[in-house]
Amino acid sequence: MGFVNAHFVAYATDMGAGTIAAASALASVGVMSVAGALTFGYFADRRGARLALAIAYTFRGAGYAVLLLANSLPMATLGVMILGLSWTSVISLTGVVSADQFGLRRLGTVYGAIFGIMPLGHSLGMWIAGSVYDSTGTYDVALWASMALGLVAAVIVGLPRYRELAPMRPAASPAD
Repeated sequence: MGFVNAHFVAYATDMGAGTIAAASALASVGVMSVAGALTFGYFADRRGARLALAIAYTFRGAGYAVLLLANSLPMATLGVMILGLSWTSVISLTGVVSADQFGLRRLGTVYGAIFGIMPLGHSLGMWIAGSVYDSTGTYDVALWASMALGLVAAVIVGLPRYRELAPMRPAASPAD
C-alpha cells in the first residue's frame, strides 16, 4: 500500500493527468476504505474472517493489476478504488484471524508484532518503488511485485488453519 501513498500522484501524472486530478483520484481511497471495512466486516460475520481477509487481499492484488494495466486516469482511479476496498478492512480482519489462529492469550504479542513490523515493510516498499522508478523510468516492476504479494497473501490466509490440518488423535481412555 506504500506505493499508493507515495507514488500514485506521480504515476498518474506520468500518464498525463494533472496533479489536482491525480490527488482527487487518490482521495477515492478513503471513501472506498470505509465501504470496504463495512462490507468485509459484514461478510466476515457471516462467512468467516479468514475467507474475508483472503478476499480482501485478492482485491489488493487485483487493484495493483488494474494499476499495472492502466493507461488513463479513470483506469488508474478504478485501480486505487479497488485497493481502497482492502485498505482498512485488513486491519480488523487480521486481528480476528490472528486471535483464531493463535488464541486470545497471545493476541497482544502476535498483533503487536504484525503491526510493529508492518511500517518497516511499508517504508521499504515505498523506497524500493522509488528506486525501481529511478533506475527504469517505470513503476511496472513495483506494481508486479505488489500485485504478486497481495495474491500470495490471499493464498496464505486462505489456507486452512494449522489445527484443521493436524491429524485427529483419539481421546485417551481412562485406563491409559
